[in-house]
Amino acid sequence: MNITYRTDNDILYIAIEGRIDASNATIAEENIFNIKNEHSGKHTVLDADKLEYISSAGLRVILKLRKEEPKLAIINVAAEVYEVFDMTGFTDMVTVEKAYQRMSVEGCEFIAKGANGAVYRYDEETILKIYFAKDALPEIKQERENARRAFVLGVNTAIPYGIVRVGEGYGTVTELLNAVSVTKMIRSNPDDLTEAVNYYIDMLKSIHAIEVEDGLVPDMRETALSWVDMVAEHLPEDQAKKLRALIEAVPKQNTLMHGDYHTNNIMVQNGEPLLIDMDTLCMGHPIFELGPMFNAFIGYAEHDHENIMEFFGYSFETAVKFWELSLQKYLGTQDEEVCRTVAEKAMVIGYLRMLRRAIRRPQDAESPVKIARCKEMLAKLLGKIDSLTF
Repeated sequence: MNITYRTDNDILYIAIEGRIDASNATIAEENIFNIKNEHSGKHTVLDADKLEYISSAGLRVILKLRKEEPKLAIINVAAEVYEVFDMTGFTDMVTVEKAYQRMSVEGCEFIAKGANGAVYRYDEETILKIYFAKDALPEIKQERENARRAFVLGVNTAIPYGIVRVGEGYGTVTELLNAVSVTKMIRSNPDDLTEAVNYYIDMLKSIHAIEVEDGLVPDMRETALSWVDMVAEHLPEDQAKKLRALIEAVPKQNTLMHGDYHTNNIMVQNGEPLLIDMDTLCMGHPIFELGPMFNAFIGYAEHDHENIMEFFGYSFETAVKFWELSLQKYLGTQDEEVCRTVAEKAMVIGYLRMLRRAIRRPQDAESPVKIARCKEMLAKLLGKIDSLTF
C-alpha cells in the first residue's frame, strides 16, 4: 500500500495504490489524515486509480474521512473495487466514480496536433483525442458541452461520446467513420488547394451564419481587450491606447465563432465538413476569427517555417497560399487591395495574441524573438490602420 497526494487549486487529491486491509488500515488512516491536516481548507478527493482491493477495515477509514468531509468524492474506481463500494452502500453516501476505460495510441495513425492535445485514428470508425494536460477533465467536459451547444445550434460537428484514460492522462473518443482531415487533403495535393479551401470556408461561413445568445459562449471582443491590458506595459503608450481604441470600436456581435479555426480541426466525412475540436467556441465580429487563422498559417511560423511542417505536415509556402485563397473565398473577392486590407486588420489581432502568448511563456527560449517581431509588426500596422471592421 502506498499513499501519495497532489493539490490543484482548492482540491487535495489523495491517491491510494495497492491494497487496504486489516494489516495496513491503521497506517493508511494515519497517512491520509496527516496529509489532510497539512492541507486544511482544501476539498479532499480520493483517487483510486491504482487501488486494487479494499476490505471492511479500509472502508471504515473512508467512513471516518467522510464524517470530516461531507462532500468527499472517490474517483477512478476499478470495476471490482466499485462493486465493493456499491454492495456496502457507500455509493449512496459518497460520490464514487468508476474508472475510465484505458486505451493506447500505440500503432495508431497520427492525424494532427493542436495547442491542447493530439488526435489519432484509433480504428476505421473512431477518432481519439489525447489531451496534453494530465488534469484535463474540466477542459474535456467543457469541450463536450460546447460540442453539444454547437450541434443544437446547427453546426455540423462530431460530439465526443466517451472519456478514456491514456497513460497518465485523459482522452475523448469520437465516431468518425472513414473521415479525413482537410490537412490530409492538402498534404495529398498541395498543388491544387481548391477542394480543401472550399470545404474549409464553407464550414466557416456556416458557423458565422449562426447568432447566439449573450452569455452562452465567451465574447472575443472582451477577451481581446484583456489581451491589451496584459501587453500594454510592453508597448509604447500611444500604441497601447490605439490598440485598445480599435478593439473597443469593433461593434458587439453575437456571431458564433470557432476561435481556433485551422485545417487540423476540420474533418470531411461523406462529402461534408465536420468540426472535431470545440474547446475554443466563442462569439464576436469575424475579425476575431481571422486573427487566429492568420497565426495558424503564417504568424506562428514566421520565425521558423519548419513549425508549419511540424504542425500541419505541409510547407510554409503551401500554408501562405492556403491562407490567401481562403481569405479570397471568405470575402467573395480576388481584389488584392480588399484582401490585403482585411488581412492587415486580422494581423493586428494575430500579433496581439502572439505577443500575449510570448510574454506568458518566458521559459521559451524563442520568446524574446517572438516578442520583438510582434512589437515591430504592431507598430507598422497601427501606423496605418484606423478600423478593424470590414
